[in-house]
Amino acid sequence: MRKEVLELIELGSLPPESSVASQIAEREALLAQVTAPLSLNEAKALASVLGPDECFGLAWSIVHLIESAPGWGPAHVPLGQSPFLPLLRSRLANAR
Repeated sequence: MRKEVLELIELGSLPPESSVASQIAEREALLAQVTAPLSLNEAKALASVLGPDECFGLAWSIVHLIESAPGWGPAHVPLGQSPFLPLLRSRLANAR
């Protein structure tokens, strides 16, 4: 797994848009270093950091990276509270 992906995972869930700008900027800088395609392991791990809102577009960047992973499927979407998890399932269903 790439260093940038591991660092994003270590930071935990994306903060809400009401968070301190420095928390968001740190994640944005790391995310800018991650290029597609992701490995399936990276995609599964990054799905776990999706937060409660769009985090100024960072959540959408993660969704697009996740969807770049070869073999990504419904069984790989983790359980959780983020509204982006059902969205990932829905997009997978629509793609079939």
